[in-house]
Amino acid sequence: MMITRSRRPFVLTTKAAFTFEGVWLIRATFSFRKTAEGPIRALLNQARLAVMAALTRQALRGRGLGAKRVRVRLRSGGHQTHFPLPGKTLTSNLLLL
Repeated sequence: MMITRSRRPFVLTTKAAFTFEGVWLIRATFSFRKTAEGPIRALLNQARLAVMAALTRQALRGRGLGAKRVRVRLRSGGHQTHFPLPGKTLTSNLLLL
């Protein structure tokens, strides 16, 4: 019996690198698929957990490479947000991984 994995109702990509100032900059792009179905609350909860887990993985990777500061650039549709990702946030998000 073959188990098929359902597609997530969203697309999430992340990539990260050091800036010239030595900050680990995570660039994340997020969007819902046009075919996403289901209660909006459930979709948002699933998306929020996936975004937090992806950002935490990338931030921990940067910390492992010696980053002292982590910043995030999140693009969702036409909206872009920039914010720092403090170390205490990483500690509390480890349960997501």
